[in-house]
Amino acid sequence: MPDAVVADIDLSGLWSLAEASGAPLGPIAIPGDIHSALLALGRIPDPHKGTHEAEVQWVGEAEWEIVRSFELDAEQLAGRWPVLDLEFVDTFAHVFVNGGLVAKLGSSFIRHRLDLDGLLRPGANEIRIRFLPAGAEASRLAAIQPFPIPWSVANNRVPDLNMIRKAQCHGGWDWGPCLLVSGLYAPPALRLLERARIESVQIRQQHQQDGTVVALAEVELVAKTATTVPLAVSLCGHTETVSVSVDPVSGGRVTVALNVGKPALWWPAGHGAQPLHEAVVTIPGDRVTRRIGFRTLEVVTEPDQAGASMTFRVNGIDIFSKGANWIPADALPSRISGERVRALLTAAVEANMNMLRVWGGGFYEFDVFYDLCDELGLLVWQDMMFSCSQYPSTPEFLTTVDAELRYQIKRLSSRPSIALWCGDNEVIGSLTWYELSRNNRDRYLVNYDRLNRVIEKAVLDTDPGRRFWPSSPCNGDLDYGDAWHDDGSGDIHFWDVWHSNKNFEHYYTVKPRFCSEFGFQSFPSMTAIRSFAEPKDWNATAPVMEFHQRDGAGNARIIDTMARYFRVPSSFPDFVYLSQLQQALAIETAVRYWRSLKPHSMGALYWQLNDVWPAVSWSSIDWTLAWKTLHHHAKRFFAPVMLTARIVDGRLVAHGVSDLHKTVPIEVRLRTLDLSGQWLDERRCKAQLPPDRAVELFSLPAEGGTDRIYVLDGRHGDDFDPALQVVVFPAPPKRFELPEATVTVAADGPGRFVLSSDAPAFYVRPEAEGRPGHFDDTSFLLLPGEDRVVTFRPEPGTTMPQAGDLTIHHLRASYL
Repeated sequence: MPDAVVADIDLSGLWSLAEASGAPLGPIAIPGDIHSALLALGRIPDPHKGTHEAEVQWVGEAEWEIVRSFELDAEQLAGRWPVLDLEFVDTFAHVFVNGGLVAKLGSSFIRHRLDLDGLLRPGANEIRIRFLPAGAEASRLAAIQPFPIPWSVANNRVPDLNMIRKAQCHGGWDWGPCLLVSGLYAPPALRLLERARIESVQIRQQHQQDGTVVALAEVELVAKTATTVPLAVSLCGHTETVSVSVDPVSGGRVTVALNVGKPALWWPAGHGAQPLHEAVVTIPGDRVTRRIGFRTLEVVTEPDQAGASMTFRVNGIDIFSKGANWIPADALPSRISGERVRALLTAAVEANMNMLRVWGGGFYEFDVFYDLCDELGLLVWQDMMFSCSQYPSTPEFLTTVDAELRYQIKRLSSRPSIALWCGDNEVIGSLTWYELSRNNRDRYLVNYDRLNRVIEKAVLDTDPGRRFWPSSPCNGDLDYGDAWHDDGSGDIHFWDVWHSNKNFEHYYTVKPRFCSEFGFQSFPSMTAIRSFAEPKDWNATAPVMEFHQRDGAGNARIIDTMARYFRVPSSFPDFVYLSQLQQALAIETAVRYWRSLKPHSMGALYWQLNDVWPAVSWSSIDWTLAWKTLHHHAKRFFAPVMLTARIVDGRLVAHGVSDLHKTVPIEVRLRTLDLSGQWLDERRCKAQLPPDRAVELFSLPAEGGTDRIYVLDGRHGDDFDPALQVVVFPAPPKRFELPEATVTVAADGPGRFVLSSDAPAFYVRPEAEGRPGHFDDTSFLLLPGEDRVVTFRPEPGTTMPQAGDLTIHHLRASYL
């Protein structure tokens, strides 16, 4: 094998931060962002607290410099080709080495490899990076466009961010602050190469009929001068070595085939294991690794009577895609740690998710995100980074986009988690949002088509074996109907319940083939609220609380919905509890119904998994990593085996749903209870749930009124499983005279508690406020004589709560 001793110099660590004038301010941690450094130096307040965001807008409007010195000796430089490797540079930056301008960078989505040949010297060397204000550059570029390009006024507080290749949500969104951050977010490195470097590695898979797999390593090399280098590829105990000629202009390309036998297959979470294998590509002085999971994946869009299916088929098995939309893990990139990402993604898997959609208004995520998705079995619907605005189609812009896409696709395509490349988020739909594009639709449609064709070509050229989906939502290839309401084909974004303020039952009016966005807001945990608001501000319409709500009508909509379903809460913590409960019930209504339509419906990704700051939002996990009630309900409504029950025209209709690959016997018990918990009726049935299907279990007459509830329990083992329980109120809960239940808590070991009640208590939620972590179950029915055992699962470093530390919420206790 080639000698792959790598002579890289890691330039991570403390750099010096300076104002544009060069006046030093203090250290900055790199990787990191300017705002976080200024906060650490005491120069700005925390923008996540109070209304401080408004006070720090000047940071994104100023120029900043970061400086790093390093030592080299003559032996290190001798015969080496020095290259400065920069990734996640945000966004407009001038790079100086030893006082000389090396490059002017203008995209945060491209990896920059800067040739420093002849610029370094033995002894002290200096790198200086000057960051220019992104907003000013966006305005400059907008002014020179051949015609005006509409931008997302509803979301961005900085004009014309669609002109630049930066996370669009950095200018604000309807769930996040406007913080035009800048900085360097990935470890910078000085690479001291030999004759060539590895520019990209893609591992493709050819699965044979007999179960064997051929891995194809497609490698691109770059060299300073013409050369020939030995190249080795190792995978699954097999190694192949070839010689590659590299031209300084055209580079060098080679495909190396390895027959890896019959490897164990990689599966999405809930469907099997996730075995991973390391592929290693080496040349003299350079080495690249890729982790490979062997699997087949198709996106099946077959015509049928309703329109066309949309199903992800993995290893020949149709998968119901269960999950949520992902946005950046914090508005301040310095706070996006591997530990934070792991906590969010493991929580997704714990809630029985198998897919996340990386939304197109953020950024192509850090490696740790995709590493964890590979490990955990989370499929990734990967949007390209375009969202809600129109974008330029000038040659200069499209050239930048093409380079961005080809880099990112080559970077990510070897991963088993990448399931689909999607052209954009809601860009085609936005043609109808702006007066400019409505009044001259042909111009802006052609403008969009030019961009979309560049995206498609980059995908087809660079990763032809993976499905390209033009836009989300859309009805399919070259089918751009009203995918917000047309549920017959493709993916749908269904927002009528939230944005049109309709009842939860409105979800029953659509039968999506795949719903990639739908959501309902709630307030975050009291822990999160304490992080930005004083007790005097604990009111839904207080200025600070409204400041942390970026959907203008959001809090009013939460209050209005609450009045439709629940009685007025007694306190602000009770209001927070009810806001989270109604969010959970909204999304649960949709998912349980859509899963009952399987295989007609084959995907539900709610908006959204996580937050970028502590705020009122659509997330199921708030900024403090606290699980909202929705996430606990998701654990049940995304379970591999699930029951549904609802009243339709005076009948209670129940379905059983299974995602398992084998037939499952199930016993179902339906109890009718009065409000004291007495059984009025009980019925049982047994059924066989076929693999990967939903079936109707029964349809029985069900009386309405407000004197009874229906409780559906199921078991496919020895005991009835609390996770399968479904409670049906025949009318809105506010109309029921619920008993004043007293819930008691008894310790049953470290972090383990037994909850009991003297009367039916609905949606019981234990909380260990202020302790990072979550209970394994919450928001459930607690009946007399049917105790529940819950276990607290702490985040690392968290002490276990005692029984007296717990706060217990339930529906009747939320009002006087």
